[in-house]
Amino acid sequence: MRRKQIAVLLVLPTIIILVATVIFPLIYSLNVSFRDYDIRLRLEKYPFVGLGNYARMFKDSRLFNSLVNTVFMIIGELSLQFTIGLGLALLFTQEFKGKKTILPLIILPMMVTPVVVGYMGRLIFETRSGPINYLLNTVGIESLRWHTSSKTALFTVILIDTWQWTPFVMIILLAGLLALPQEPFESAKVDGASGWQIFRYLTLPLLKPVIAVVLIMRTLDIFRVFDVLYVLTMGGPGTSTENINLYSYLCGFRYFNIGYASSIAWFLAIILSIGITIFFKLIKEGGYELEEN
Repeated sequence: MRRKQIAVLLVLPTIIILVATVIFPLIYSLNVSFRDYDIRLRLEKYPFVGLGNYARMFKDSRLFNSLVNTVFMIIGELSLQFTIGLGLALLFTQEFKGKKTILPLIILPMMVTPVVVGYMGRLIFETRSGPINYLLNTVGIESLRWHTSSKTALFTVILIDTWQWTPFVMIILLAGLLALPQEPFESAKVDGASGWQIFRYLTLPLLKPVIAVVLIMRTLDIFRVFDVLYVLTMGGPGTSTENINLYSYLCGFRYFNIGYASSIAWFLAIILSIGITIFFKLIKEGGYELEEN
């Protein structure tokens, strides 16, 4: 048997698994998105509606609301996670007592499954007897309704997700900081540059490729947040914490309209693809290609 044939045989199982688990479901879901697909009906009763499901999205106020909630989650979580994560990463580049003990403890939240995090959030932010409200009461502040109020529920979700995923941001940024060349920093110190000047004109520009990667990864993760929302609020109160991923799930498995749910999923995939392409193009035009670092 020739080497080329052996190579094909070795790769074939991987190709079969890839087709079965990725390519076929993608093609099938695209076909479903063009049909009035109700899982309660028989297969022959799924009429072809063309772009009807996609046209329906532009008239769906609830979809628009879920998209707005998703954008707020992205802005809020990225702002908090990047700021805190960068601060912690800068802190852990220094040597201090207890560093080897504190670092694993900070990383611990990202090891917890999102479902458990959701239940923990329900207990910690419980209105009547939760520890957060108890601490607020001890300093004379009235209990907040946190995830049970439409005014604070989305903020509570952002806080919980920030607690879990800030360590991830910190680890990536810390790895980037430790990989930076030291010569420019030593030269800047010799020239009398202050700590802020070194951070602004050296650290941030050199770290931009790493920052781009971590922001893209977290944006994609926030778009597909489901577990915490499902356990903590189920999109409520009302639709105040319903993101586009949860709304797509509800359309498919609570309202049984798989066709419309598939069209939402494909619409979301297209938005993400365009957004990531533009983001990488802006980075490339700014001279921060990942290959250069």
